[in-house]
Amino acid sequence: MDDTTQLFASINHLKNKRDLTQQEIASCVQELVKESTSLELKKRFLLSLSQKGESDDEFAHFVNEFRKLSIDPNLGDFADRAIDLCGTGGDKANSFNISTFVSFMLASAGIPVIKHGNRSISSKCGSADLIEAIGIPLSCTEENRLEGMKKLNFSFLFAPQFHPAFKHIGPVRKSLAEEGIITIFNLLGPAINPAKPSNQLLGVFSPKYMQKISHALTSNDVASGLVVHGFLPNGPVSGVDELTSCGENKICGIGNKVNLMEIWEPSRWKQKEGSFNDLAGGTLDQNIKIMKTLIEGNAPPALLSTVIINAATAFWIVGRCSSLGEGAELAESILTDGLIKKWLSLVDVFFK
Repeated sequence: MDDTTQLFASINHLKNKRDLTQQEIASCVQELVKESTSLELKKRFLLSLSQKGESDDEFAHFVNEFRKLSIDPNLGDFADRAIDLCGTGGDKANSFNISTFVSFMLASAGIPVIKHGNRSISSKCGSADLIEAIGIPLSCTEENRLEGMKKLNFSFLFAPQFHPAFKHIGPVRKSLAEEGIITIFNLLGPAINPAKPSNQLLGVFSPKYMQKISHALTSNDVASGLVVHGFLPNGPVSGVDELTSCGENKICGIGNKVNLMEIWEPSRWKQKEGSFNDLAGGTLDQNIKIMKTLIEGNAPPALLSTVIINAATAFWIVGRCSSLGEGAELAESILTDGLIKKWLSLVDVFFK
């Protein structure tokens, strides 16, 4: 039997607007990750899926299958208390690495963070670039990873090392991206953290995908979290893949917050609305300088309030505080008490 039988059959189903079953998706994924499957066939399948539009259940099944194919980092002792903070990217806003810096804040406050990410794709500085710059290696032994969680409350899982199945999908993703075509792989990354942390704050570049991602994460046992999108009425783009103080924020709940679907303004966190210009990022060197302004208390107002908003929300998701306002106070105290500077010093000592 041809080892691409399911992809051929599924392309016809998708063209006829029929949703794929869980078993069909499992077989399609196995065929997609094979080197022997032609780029053209993979492309036809992904285009057909994109043109039909993935149902919520289809997307959840894809998440489940790619999680199965990932390498287990063996952080199960921490996963039920840990949080991942990340975004899909793709908003073309070129803002500072907000979720990465906020993950440092959470870790410095004693919250286990298992961050899953990659180098920059659509911006000048990705999460992996900034994390590597503060002294955390992108590749480390399992022993170091476990000790890092115990002593620093932090682990970074560099996506290419934990998802070998993506090796033979890269060329078709690149080909479709060059044509400006959005596929399921523009959304999958943040949803397939191989450590499976129980909590997540996930930003998405378009609000139309929020319910789909919420359903997938809830179906795949994320206990508590939010999918978020920030609107920018006067920004360089219409919206971004994170919460900001620069306009309204759309919220979609995950897990025990699954019934939450609201619009939150900066005042919800007791913050003032500010200019998106304050959130501008740049190269790695520029983003390191921006990070220092946050640590030293000299950050632009809207950047500071945006960081507080995201940290407060993460504290609320993991149950460290009972309200967003209380979370904002905790976030402010972390910045003013020098906890991040102390945490960065510990990172430097640990990885020397």
